[in-house]
Amino acid sequence: MRVRKFISSSYARALDTVKRELGEDALIISSRCIKPARPGVPGEVEITAAIDYAPVENWQSMGNNKPGTNEPDPHFWNNDSLDLPSLVMSMASQSERARLLGLDKSQLGIFQQMTGNGVDEKLAGKIIGKAGRAASETNGELNKDITKLLTRVMDCAGPVQLIEGSQKRVALVGPTGAGKTTTIAKLAADFSLRQKKKVALISLDTYRMGAFDQLKIYGDIMQIPTELAADKYEFQSSVKKHSDKDLILIDTMGRSHQDTGYAAELKEIFATVGNVETHLVASIASQEKILNAVHRQLAPLGLDRALFTKLDEGLNFGSLLNFSLRTRLPFSYFTSGQRVPEDIEIANQKKVIRLIFN
Repeated sequence: MRVRKFISSSYARALDTVKRELGEDALIISSRCIKPARPGVPGEVEITAAIDYAPVENWQSMGNNKPGTNEPDPHFWNNDSLDLPSLVMSMASQSERARLLGLDKSQLGIFQQMTGNGVDEKLAGKIIGKAGRAASETNGELNKDITKLLTRVMDCAGPVQLIEGSQKRVALVGPTGAGKTTTIAKLAADFSLRQKKKVALISLDTYRMGAFDQLKIYGDIMQIPTELAADKYEFQSSVKKHSDKDLILIDTMGRSHQDTGYAAELKEIFATVGNVETHLVASIASQEKILNAVHRQLAPLGLDRALFTKLDEGLNFGSLLNFSLRTRLPFSYFTSGQRVPEDIEIANQKKVIRLIFN
């Protein structure tokens, strides 16, 4: 481990020297003001940084697309070059943390706005830094360049797509209370009543009292056949029974995020028919640690999309951006209320940006 101290007239200049001499993988151990700046007299700051003798290879620049594709850099979230020691970060003020992340005073306001709405601090610093460099190179506006960057790196896949002459099977999976059953009713209403498609509903939820009854009520109102499957054999039979349908929507049982066998159980059931598109349903009101745990729990299932519910109950929305860039799961829909079918919309990047910055 190589440790060095750097003294300069500002944090930004000292940080630039650290990166230039130790590389992007340098860790900031501590920072302090040696001499405060006065009118006409520059101050002095000191940054202590360290680097391993064999640093890992730098990741690609955030937001750079792979050649010939629109796919964002997969290492966007996992860039650890700004991984400051937690003790230093926790002791520093927010403005101090912003400077340690390479931001200047003019960028502090938007940094506070993003982090105040739940965006991860290191991620916010990287986004603002990247957009700031683009704005300075093109004489653009920081806000507009941040919007462009977020639009490019967030993935929204659009609605469920039906293929003429082929049956689509869509399963909503996720924890209890996320709103899977109500969301299925909204999707069923849209496809059956508005798009005039043949739809069937299948519930795998034999655990929660009244779960099937709730779905059956929705099905009866919309005159959509609704089935209950207690195991993989009944599920396979139900799918075959409705082979003439354009779309089969599958409601699943909710389980604790600590249930490690949940994904394997669902995977075995879906394998009996094949080609089941899975949408992870999560509530924006959930703690971000819970969202992370649920994703880890269900990732072995082979998730295709993410669907966030209860946006009307959210207090901050930065977790949408954090989740998108960490998991790379495309968003499909957002819901924001109990009304069927009104309170559902196709997910898009502009919606997320408005929620974060409003």
